[in-house]
Amino acid sequence: MEVHHHSHTARKKWTHYFWEFLMLFLAVFCGFLAENQREHYIEKIRAKQYARSLISDLKKDTTMINVIIRQIKSNIARTDSLAVFLKNKPIDQIRNIDLVTLSTELYRHYTWNRATLEQIKNSGGLRYFSNDSIIVRITSYDAFTRHMDEDYKGDEVRAHRAVEKRNQIVDHNYPRQFIISLLENRDSLIKTDYFNEMAKNGPRLLTSSINDIKIFLNEKLSIRQHFSTRGESELPELIKDAEELILSLKKEFHLK
Repeated sequence: MEVHHHSHTARKKWTHYFWEFLMLFLAVFCGFLAENQREHYIEKIRAKQYARSLISDLKKDTTMINVIIRQIKSNIARTDSLAVFLKNKPIDQIRNIDLVTLSTELYRHYTWNRATLEQIKNSGGLRYFSNDSIIVRITSYDAFTRHMDEDYKGDEVRAHRAVEKRNQIVDHNYPRQFIISLLENRDSLIKTDYFNEMAKNGPRLLTSSINDIKIFLNEKLSIRQHFSTRGESELPELIKDAEELILSLKKEFHLK
């Protein structure tokens, strides 16, 4: 009778399973580290792209702000000239043409370059900036520009009110090119025979009351006070904030 012997597989030691588990764990862990490192690298690239684009937007903003500051200063100068011209002057010495040349009302509206900033905010891109001071500067600049938008709404209301007062006392029925020349090159135009002819035979004031003109001047002086705050304080401060943010971004991301 044949006797069959069963073969037995040698049992693996616990250390074998331990090393298998350890190798599997290390493979998963290294994969996690590699993926985390890859995401971190992508975030750094995105942050640099955002920084470069944001710098471009900020430069455009500062150019726009400087134009508006010049407009505001010109408007303030016109109001000051109007106040000096009207001081203690009787109505019969005030010409319609003098008020036309001195009554420009409002500066251009703000056209902020917010495309990059909105993209950063909507995509949660602020998390890509590891420097907290840069995040603070970005959010502060955004808040400041929105504050200026609200200020503009107030200036617009005051300017429209002044325009209504002006339209009650000043006749604007001059040739279009004449008005354009007055606004662009007044000092040269007032020395011409053309100007003198318009002053002599052109439209006359719509009022005979000096009080109507004084009310208009008061509106202008109120606007001047607000414009002075914009042009001498708020907007220069906003330019400073933009320039400091640009320098911080360039330094942080090694941009030229």
